[in-house]
Amino acid sequence: MRGAKVRGTVSDMSADAVKRIIDPFLTHGICKDEAEALKMLAKDYVQRQVSKYQERVEHFRSFYQTSAEKFAKQVAAVCQGIETIPALGHLNKQQQILQAEDDLEEWQAAEQFLARWQAVEADLRNAPTA
Repeated sequence: MRGAKVRGTVSDMSADAVKRIIDPFLTHGICKDEAEALKMLAKDYVQRQVSKYQERVEHFRSFYQTSAEKFAKQVAAVCQGIETIPALGHLNKQQQILQAEDDLEEWQAAEQFLARWQAVEADLRNAPTA
């Protein structure tokens, strides 16, 4: 069976890696058990992700002074030559279209990731540690 991988080895290695990460929290008395350490680390990471995407969404809301849904309509109107976007008034029409499309794509992605991370955050909040 040349090239075959044994599944047990991979999970054993993963368990060892997790143990090495969690052990200092137990050794130094920061957490009472592995579950508490994992939950603490996960919550911290998730909170940072939520903050990151909230900041990104708020940046676009503030810059364009509108919601992502209304901005999508504005972008469609700019592409049709019907209107311009005031926040991008310093750019020519082609540059406005390119910038608006890029920002819309990034804004929509940020909102999607924010919703996903908020769902994970809610799940963790309700997850028992024992």
